[in-house]
Amino acid sequence: MEQDWREQVKHLLGRAERLEPGEAKVMALEEAARLADAHADGPLAYEVRDALIDAATFGGFPDRALVAFAWCRGQQQRDPVRYPPEPLLWKQKWVVGRLDEFPHISRKQIAGALDDVEQCFAKAGAGRRAVLKLRYQAARDMGDTAVAEDFWAQWVREPRDHLTDCRACELDDELDHHIDRGEYAVALEKARPLLEGRNACAEVPHLTLGSVLYPLFKLGRLEQARDSHLRGYALVQRNREFLATVGEHLEFLALTGNVERGLKLFERHVGWALEHASHRDRFTFHSAALALMERAVEEGREKVVLSLPRSFALYSPGDTYEIRTLRGWLSSQAEGIAVKFDSRNGTDRFHQLLARTKRLGGEMVPFPIDSSLPV
Repeated sequence: MEQDWREQVKHLLGRAERLEPGEAKVMALEEAARLADAHADGPLAYEVRDALIDAATFGGFPDRALVAFAWCRGQQQRDPVRYPPEPLLWKQKWVVGRLDEFPHISRKQIAGALDDVEQCFAKAGAGRRAVLKLRYQAARDMGDTAVAEDFWAQWVREPRDHLTDCRACELDDELDHHIDRGEYAVALEKARPLLEGRNACAEVPHLTLGSVLYPLFKLGRLEQARDSHLRGYALVQRNREFLATVGEHLEFLALTGNVERGLKLFERHVGWALEHASHRDRFTFHSAALALMERAVEEGREKVVLSLPRSFALYSPGDTYEIRTLRGWLSSQAEGIAVKFDSRNGTDRFHQLLARTKRLGGEMVPFPIDSSLPV
C-alpha cells in the first residue's frame, strides 16, 4: 500500500513536469503534497512544494506560491540541516516581490519580509543588489516616489552577485523607472537587447513586449507598436500569469481605436481577471478594459455580443451587453481596488493610475490593425 501512494506521487510529479504553466499543473502538485502530508513524509512533501512554488509563480497563482513557500520556509527553519536555506533563497525573491500585490498584507508585513530577505541573503554571502531591487519595486508600487528613487539609484550601482536576477529580468524591470519618468526613448533603447533576443529568460521578452507598447505609441512608432502587440500577445495569451501584460495590450488597442480586436481580448481574458489573486494585476486589466469601453462609447457603440463566463457579475445568457453598463462595472471594480491599495499604502498612487486611464481617450490615434491578422 505504501508503494501505491508513492507511485501516485511520482505519477503526479511526472504529470506536472509535462504540463504547461497553469492551474492543472498547480493542482497536480497540490494533490501530490496532500498525499505526502497524509502519509507524514516530510522530505517528500518538501520536494513537492518546492516544485509547487515554481509552478504557481509562473502559472499565475501567486497566492498558492506564497502558501507553499511559507510551508517550506517553516520546515527549513525547524530543521536547517535537512532543509538547508540556500536552495530556497531564489524563490524567496519571487514570493516577497509580490506581497504588495495583495492589499490585505500590511506595509509592516511587507517591510518585515524585505528585511528577512536582506538578512538571509547576507548570511549566504550575497550582496544587496537583489534586495535593493525588491525595495525599489515595493516603494514604486506603493507610491513612495522619493523612496523608490533612492532605492533605484542604489540598486543600479550595486555589484551583481550569485543571487542577482538574470540580466534579462533586470533590464526589463529597469524599463518601469524610465517609463514612469516619461523617458520613452531611453526605455526603448534599454529594451533593445530584449526585443532583439540578445537577452531572454522564461518571462522575457513576454513582459517587455507589453511594456514598450505605450512608449512606442507616444513616440509615434505605430508600426513597431503593432508588431510588438502581435508578437507579444501571442506569447502571453495562454498563461494567466501575464494578466497585467494582457491589460497593456488592451490599452494599446484602445489607444489606436482597434475596439473590435480589444473586445475579443476582453472576452477571452476577463475570466482570468475575475479569479486572479493579484489585485494589482486585476487593477491593470480592469483599467485597460475601462479605456477600451470608453473608446467604444466614443465611437457610438451601444451594445456588444460577448461570450462571458457565468461567474461574471453581469452575466447575460443571451450574450448581449450594453457598453455603458460594462464601462460602469469596470470603473467600479478599478475604483474598489484603488481604494484598498491607497488605504494600505497611505498614498494616492492607484487613484493617479486610474486618472491616467480616464485621460487616455484624449491621446487616441487611429491606427487600424488588419482584421485578417490573428487575435
